[in-house]
Amino acid sequence: MPEAPFRNQPILTQPELVSRLGEFHKAVGEFNDGYYFESHETLEDLWMVTPLPDRQFFQGIIQLAAAFVHLVRGEYPGIIKLLDASREKLGEFAPEHLGVDVAALAAGIERARAELSALGDERFTEWDEVGVPRVILHAAGSGHSWS
Repeated sequence: MPEAPFRNQPILTQPELVSRLGEFHKAVGEFNDGYYFESHETLEDLWMVTPLPDRQFFQGIIQLAAAFVHLVRGEYPGIIKLLDASREKLGEFAPEHLGVDVAALAAGIERARAELSALGDERFTEWDEVGVPRVILHAAGSGHSWS
């Protein structure tokens, strides 16, 4: 029987986190391709060992992915709650962080939330998933405050 991953791992140093940013980039690709659950799972292992403030940034991306997992599952209250939580966490990182155009992402989250809210619990399944915000990833590491 395979062992469960060790959950109480030490927090990464900044160089260790930089060396693992490929996991973040993979999660962004999965999200943008509509693999919301997989994106959430890919990023979760990295998030758990990431120091602040990047930990909060990753959590915002995870919550965004989880919001659209709820959409796919037809669970309206979870969509709105997670979009709000994601927008709140990510907003602190605008305009750009770890190469992500956070300003554009935050605007996309707000637009999607407004559209879904307007449809409400009874009609949210009519929403066109083409409105899912995209995570725009520029050159790796741009916008990062580490030296």
